[in-house]
Amino acid sequence: MLCHACYAEPASMPDCAACRGTGRASSMPLCVDPWNEVVPGLFQGGHDVLSQSGSACVVGDEFDLVVSLATRPGYGPSEGVEHVVLRLADAAIDPATGARVDEVAAQVADAVRDGRRVLVRCSGGLNRSGLVVASALVRLGSTPDAAIDAVRAARGPWALTNPGFVAYLRA
Repeated sequence: MLCHACYAEPASMPDCAACRGTGRASSMPLCVDPWNEVVPGLFQGGHDVLSQSGSACVVGDEFDLVVSLATRPGYGPSEGVEHVVLRLADAAIDPATGARVDEVAAQVADAVRDGRRVLVRCSGGLNRSGLVVASALVRLGSTPDAAIDAVRAARGPWALTNPGFVAYLRA
């Protein structure tokens, strides 16, 4: 995992207090809730929360579509729930990854338009899930900055702090 302070940018890594120049560390806090509603029907979440409860982030059948950018055995969703898995690193986005993110964001936006309940989740529920949720919000008519603000309002100030993801959304 890249350092959430310098994002392993060579120019800032040597002086980074969080990773001490290694580019690898995470000082991001965990969210209190396993998921939060960003706009009606669209939720953002993760596999880890502050409570560290073994069942807090387990998804059953409360959603119609679950997009998992990281998966863990036993975390659901229940059988019969549509489940899309896209392995995504909290790092730079290459063109192939960007195309897949756009494809999944379009699927999420279509599901929200259809009135379905959608959860997009990653490990901490902050950056990777924030990228897909914000991309879906842009497809639903938000500006990139309004989408970023909505994600941060729902998940907290640490959401979408990956500068590469923010630049991708604004491009």
